[in-house]
Amino acid sequence: MLRTLSVAFFLLFATAQAQPLPAEVVDRDKPYGGHPRQVIDISARPLSTLKPAVLIIHGGSWQAGDKRTARAKTKYFLSEGFAVAAMNYRLHPEVTAKEQADDVAAAAVWLAKNADAYGIDPRQIYLAGHAAGAHLAALVGTDATYLAKYGATPADLGGVIALDSGAYDVPAEIASTNMNTVEGRTLRQVFGESPNFWAQVSPMLKAATGTNLPPFFVAHSAGRPNVFRQAKPFAASLRSRGAVAVLYESIGRDQESIYRFFGSTGDPTTEAALNFIRREANIPIERPEKGEEGLLPQVPWLFAFEAPETDTAGRRLTGTQVSAMTTHDGHVFAGNAYWNETEENRRGQIMRLDSREDRWQLDMQMPRGYTRVASMGQASFDRDSQGRPIETLDYLFVGATYEKERNKPAPAGIFIRTPSGNWAHQDIGEVSEPVEEVEINALGAWRDPKLRQDLIFAGANPNPLGIFRGVYNAAAPGGIKFDQRPEYQPRGRERIMGFASCGGRFYAATSRQILRRVDGTQPRWETMTDLEDVVAIRPYLEDLDIYWQKNYEISSFRCDLSRSKTTLAFTTLNRSFRYSPGDKGPRAEINLAALIRSELGREPHYVIASEASMMRRRGRDTEEWIGIEVYYDPNYLAARPAFPHWRTGFGKDAWYVVRTVIGGQVDYRLEEITIPGNNPNNRPLSKVATFARSPFEEDNAVYVGGFAPWFEDVTNTAWIARGEL
Repeated sequence: MLRTLSVAFFLLFATAQAQPLPAEVVDRDKPYGGHPRQVIDISARPLSTLKPAVLIIHGGSWQAGDKRTARAKTKYFLSEGFAVAAMNYRLHPEVTAKEQADDVAAAAVWLAKNADAYGIDPRQIYLAGHAAGAHLAALVGTDATYLAKYGATPADLGGVIALDSGAYDVPAEIASTNMNTVEGRTLRQVFGESPNFWAQVSPMLKAATGTNLPPFFVAHSAGRPNVFRQAKPFAASLRSRGAVAVLYESIGRDQESIYRFFGSTGDPTTEAALNFIRREANIPIERPEKGEEGLLPQVPWLFAFEAPETDTAGRRLTGTQVSAMTTHDGHVFAGNAYWNETEENRRGQIMRLDSREDRWQLDMQMPRGYTRVASMGQASFDRDSQGRPIETLDYLFVGATYEKERNKPAPAGIFIRTPSGNWAHQDIGEVSEPVEEVEINALGAWRDPKLRQDLIFAGANPNPLGIFRGVYNAAAPGGIKFDQRPEYQPRGRERIMGFASCGGRFYAATSRQILRRVDGTQPRWETMTDLEDVVAIRPYLEDLDIYWQKNYEISSFRCDLSRSKTTLAFTTLNRSFRYSPGDKGPRAEINLAALIRSELGREPHYVIASEASMMRRRGRDTEEWIGIEVYYDPNYLAARPAFPHWRTGFGKDAWYVVRTVIGGQVDYRLEEITIPGNNPNNRPLSKVATFARSPFEEDNAVYVGGFAPWFEDVTNTAWIARGEL
């Protein structure tokens, strides 16, 4: 979007609107320069609202091609509400790629200057190049010198759509391409023998040092390995500089057909590209929804983080799973985990995101032995351990997992981010018995109404650990003092799974029980319901085999905010429950496995939820999103070998459940996190583990983290997706 020119163009447009515009404008061979090939075609329907424009840049190995190949695409783009332009540019060997990129910049600025005649929004011009044209469009989008010549910057573009270029990193491509091939000889003919020149015309290298880059949609055909080899690191380089970069794989397309079908009805690449434009141009993307709820905005997803990456200080960010996220003090914090990690050097990390445009930063590296972030929570203290008022202090708490070493006690570690942004570490207990790991799996904040104390609770596992209470004490490490003995110890092998404040009371969940805290000078925890009660749980376990009947446990424990009375929500294998204190037992609200059968036609063996969070999309009531992990029936998978799944039976796609309450009626539906162009077989997403709403100003978005199926050897698979709400 050529924003720097927009004020003048809007004045021109306002003047032009005094005269009625024709229903459709088709202009051919409009000159944007003095050379015979410096011409552009424009087709538009100048309606009452300004529209984005797609400027198509043809391919042809930098030596051939013509804008006439875009004419068949005009009708489609017009029907979708866009203007479409197509340009010619000077060809090699008359000029080099640098002069060709200059032509692209000149044509884009010409289109912005003449936007009023076509009803085009000059801030929403998208360069759409194919093959060599994609290279040129990407070069203009990453090297500011081309547009600067005409008084604009790359950030002024609406975005860049790059279709199947194999030359984002010219030096690397020349080095890895066989010079006995037509492609190899073409690269040498066009780019010559000078490594200095190769660097000058490499969008990858320009992006690595660029600032204020425009959004990119980088599509690669499935049949050209070298294009994927170029496209993925190029997209990663753009993201490392804070740019939006969609990496899209065009299944069933080659270099010729990806362009031939671009701009045609039913083409997935075209639809993905147009959704990219709609999202960047703030045009609603809607899809039909069942029932009487009307149109539900589709959540567009992009990768916000893929392990491994480095932050601005060159520190490596990695992990097999993003296991916990939260917002705190205007930032997003994410913690990684090493489930089934194949690398030896495993230490948990806390990452921090300061704005949508920034890169993730390493905020804290855990000491050796602490391999996972098991929980995250925050608490504010405006009273000390004696209940006396103090200045409000906001803390972030992180519970860790410690992998026990043979014959050595294993600590239960908690990490504390103080109001000043520093980290402190406390071990609040230890286990000497032979266990695989010790973890703090749950954190919760509560004010004891009887003592008027601000408290933080940590659920440490396994027994003899339990629920530990912490209070503000300036003399303690990080300013928080935890009791030396647990306030509650679970029975047997049960674990502390979560905390919830609900209806003016504080609750905890073990693997099988829901507890309520009795506050005061002699605090205690009383059992509200017990899932070991066989009579109560029999209806909920009928569809589980014997093994899973013994191994189910409570997860995603929380308060149901959609209810007026005190109601707690949790899940077990295949079930979502609601429970109100005083009821005889919990009530199963839905069978999650049955939901997958009915909506997806798949046969799951079990479904388990990992976390739930409240969300609100534009124009929608508040929803509850529940992240899930799906383990499919072995017979179902044996009959479908092409279905994306792990050898152990876990799915390679990422699903979450959306729960809504409309007119008193509860509805559950499934939604998928789909990254445009991502192939789940090549880049699995798997388990949806954690959610965090964006805390950034005027940014209605959600960050979601996950991966790491059980029993699989994996490395560097952690991911975070960003969804626009």
